[in-house]
Amino acid sequence: MSDNKSARDKKSYPLDVLQRHLDTPQLLPHENAKEFIQLFDSLAEYGKPQTSRDYLAVHQATVLTWDILRYQQMKIGVLRSHQRPALESLLRKIKVRTASKMGISEVVAQSEARELAAPWFKDPASRPAMMRVIENAGYPPDALEVEAFQLALPALATIERLVVSAQKRLDKFLDDLERTSKASARALRLAAEKAIAANKSDQSQASMK
Repeated sequence: MSDNKSARDKKSYPLDVLQRHLDTPQLLPHENAKEFIQLFDSLAEYGKPQTSRDYLAVHQATVLTWDILRYQQMKIGVLRSHQRPALESLLRKIKVRTASKMGISEVVAQSEARELAAPWFKDPASRPAMMRVIENAGYPPDALEVEAFQLALPALATIERLVVSAQKRLDKFLDDLERTSKASARALRLAAEKAIAANKSDQSQASMK
């Protein structure tokens, strides 16, 4: 009797552990647990797990895929966080260019640039007029995005290295899994690739807003 109970415990324990991981996924404060579960379900739909080992493999693939999605999402956050410095930088360049003609010091020009940039983030209605100022100074319509990208480039390069590292971890896990379960590994790889591609598409749309 006790032997049968022990056997049942051994079978159920991995799934109990998995359920605990799904109930309390290790996410950052701003990340959505429901989206993590949706990713797990998406990979499970492709992988069609049958055993506790299969389910744990799906969970590990989910965690590794989530890392990639997390870093990709950070790129958008970094670019957005550089919008204000980028706008101030553009306005400072414009002010400094005319400072010598008007007898204004560079320090004053920088201060004025910060003041001019403030309404952009407080009142969206002020943005068309601000863009005309930027374009009249000879900058293209996408000057703000370009300036933000240039300022964010060091941080973006670091995140890109994290993306590459996360992708390598996922690939290694799936390569190892393929040695024992080729069909499952290939299905999980396809599902992960689709999730990553969909996230990139969403990011492209978000970056244009």
